[in-house]
Amino acid sequence: MKKIMGKLTRLYKNLSIKRKILLIFYIQVTIPLVLIGFMSYKISSDIIYKKSVAYTQNILHTIELRLNDYVNNLIMVSQDFLYDKKIYDVISNTKKDFSPLAEYEKETEINNALKKIVFSRQEIQSICLISSGGDFYSADNNSRKISIKEEIKEVKDDIHIKARSNMGKAIWFVDADGQTAENVYFARTIYNKDNFREIGLMVIMFNKDNIKTLFNDLPTVDIPEIAVISSENELIASRDQSIDYIFEPEIQRHITEPRGAFIDRKEEVLVSYVSMEEPAWRIISYVLLNQLYKEINLLRNWIIILSIISVSLLSVFGLLISFDLISPINRLVRGMKKIQKGQWEVNMDEDRGDELGFLSKTFNEMSKEIDHLVNRIYREQLTRKDAEIKALQSQINPHFLFNTLESINWMAQLNNVPEISETVTALSSLMEVSIGRDDRLITIEEEFSYIDNYILILKKRFEDRITLEKNIQKEVLSVKIPRLLIQPLIENAVYHGLERSRNKGVIRLNAGISGQEVLIEVIDNGLGIEREELEYINHKLSMDNETYFRSLQSKQRKSIGIENVNRRIKLLYGEEYTLRLESIPGEYTKVIVRIPYSKSDAGSDPGVQGNDNR
Repeated sequence: MKKIMGKLTRLYKNLSIKRKILLIFYIQVTIPLVLIGFMSYKISSDIIYKKSVAYTQNILHTIELRLNDYVNNLIMVSQDFLYDKKIYDVISNTKKDFSPLAEYEKETEINNALKKIVFSRQEIQSICLISSGGDFYSADNNSRKISIKEEIKEVKDDIHIKARSNMGKAIWFVDADGQTAENVYFARTIYNKDNFREIGLMVIMFNKDNIKTLFNDLPTVDIPEIAVISSENELIASRDQSIDYIFEPEIQRHITEPRGAFIDRKEEVLVSYVSMEEPAWRIISYVLLNQLYKEINLLRNWIIILSIISVSLLSVFGLLISFDLISPINRLVRGMKKIQKGQWEVNMDEDRGDELGFLSKTFNEMSKEIDHLVNRIYREQLTRKDAEIKALQSQINPHFLFNTLESINWMAQLNNVPEISETVTALSSLMEVSIGRDDRLITIEEEFSYIDNYILILKKRFEDRITLEKNIQKEVLSVKIPRLLIQPLIENAVYHGLERSRNKGVIRLNAGISGQEVLIEVIDNGLGIEREELEYINHKLSMDNETYFRSLQSKQRKSIGIENVNRRIKLLYGEEYTLRLESIPGEYTKVIVRIPYSKSDAGSDPGVQGNDNR
């Protein structure tokens, strides 16, 4: 599951913004439409089902009441018939002591009574009395071609057995051909009032055509199929004779309650039923779900059609919106790619006031600013820094060479001795580092060796008046710095601090690690610097390069050596690194140099070693 979710997440993240917008749009549109459509269809179907069940139950209950009226009427007729004294006397008298004329009169009287019942009751087709002696009295409705005597001939014994088992109570007997009832009989045995001995049998044939009148005033559209079936699953009456569906065993198994309804999912039919107590008949109706849900299916189809139309229209609208949103974003992406390839000034023409318009306007300003910074400032600064470094170094060389040659001149005038060779050797070494090599950086150890040569030359002039003391940590010897970075500070200490002093001059050179910085100090015991001048020098040293070089246009430079060293440090290491002077007049002057240091970067280019603000 996690793998599937991971793949789906990656797939979503890799989609373009356009496809993400369309995906979200379709989800937001489709889910509500599906839910609303489904719930509308479901709720409507449930409502129609409940109303249909209630409606069919009412119809079936109406039929049940009508059948009960028929049954009650037949029971009343049979009771009135049995309580008729003349008929009872005829049936109960088993002796044959009547004259033929009296027999004929009694028979005629009973037949007339039976005919009176038949013609007064539409639900009765025929009626007969069968005495225990075998006498048969009957009356038929004239619409029948065959009399009840002929119809009952084959089933008389079955009817008699069933009626006798019911002990005088009314029974219902169905004479069926297959599953269709041919005749429906109402029968009951007749017992002697005194000794309760069986004296005869009364049978009434139901008028089947009259049973069909139960359905006459019922709606035919809503409930087209209604049937009355017996307890033996025989069709007594129906609106449509071709209703074989109700005899399916699956349907009969569902009919277990006195009344109810269910849906046959196999045949897609709604079945509703009512079970009567006496007789034990069942009234069943059914309707096809397609017919029942005809309107709701039409609603469902309209919902689907409207959903398709809505999604189609909203898709077009969504595409237009996504195109309107994605096109500016794509143009911004193309513009960024151009900047990435080095085309700094890219103009985005977006005439809109929304967030994308603001982004495009800001992008245009940004590209112009980048072009200005890269093409006019960055490149100019690189060129300017390179020129400034070369200019600073070229300013150091003539000044240094002038002083050195002056020392040699003094030696030549005063001594005229071979020591000049030693001096020239030291000078050549200094000339090499000042002029000759291509290496931009040298180690502090090399720089200090040049300082030793420089002090050697100075001693030829000042003899024992100058002494160099070094206090150096081994860790800093391998750190690389620009060549001739410290030597000008030694030179400045000699000519501005010790040359005018009559005391023995001592120069102390300290170098070590302080946190993340290399700290170098050049200290002399010369004349020192007055407070105002010291503050002025430190102020100039603290200036950023832009301000410093602008100030040179209006003022003449002083302390060229120390200022050049300070500018070189700022150009190479950043504006936060600078020289700082400390001094007490008549006691000492200290020049402090700070440059960045890292153990892993020791000996590397300063542009990598520290903050590269060049």
